[in-house]
Amino acid sequence: MSTSPDIGEKRVQIGYIAGAHGVGGVLRLVPTTDYPERFFDMEALWAEYPGKAPLSLKITGVKHHSGKGQLLISAEGISDRGAAEAIKGWKITIPPEERVELPEGEYWIDSLVGLNVIDDESGAHLGSIEEIMNTGSNDVYQVRTDDGALRLIPAIRDVVRGISLEHGTMRIKLLEGLWD
Repeated sequence: MSTSPDIGEKRVQIGYIAGAHGVGGVLRLVPTTDYPERFFDMEALWAEYPGKAPLSLKITGVKHHSGKGQLLISAEGISDRGAAEAIKGWKITIPPEERVELPEGEYWIDSLVGLNVIDDESGAHLGSIEEIMNTGSNDVYQVRTDDGALRLIPAIRDVVRGISLEHGTMRIKLLEGLWD
């Protein structure tokens, strides 16, 4: 175990430690990424917890935890249940440049949060994206208006007309009754 990604660096969570598996220090890791297979190619994990120095855990083994949606990770320096439980709840993070490359037209959630929402027809500023909810069929953007109201916008092609991360904007078409 060693310490240290740059603490000021903005990092992206891809999982968290759910606890120990057995008595030998095996970690139960819950992936929070759409690409959990990435853990099988990683040599080390960076674990972070608020108020504590980050840890680098050199991976010595990874396998699926059958039926649990978790991975079982063995790491140098974590050799008993107590050591594994001591980092329960720690987030597993990566620098943004190590994200999996997305296909054209797909975006990371944290890239969309904060975008200014613009009415495509009038050019009016409608608010900014505060949160994104996954509803199963399509995401829903929570837009905070300039007057503080919270509006919901479905993330569907008929509504979202364009996204420009460079300009920090999302252009939308207001369907009838959507903004009332």
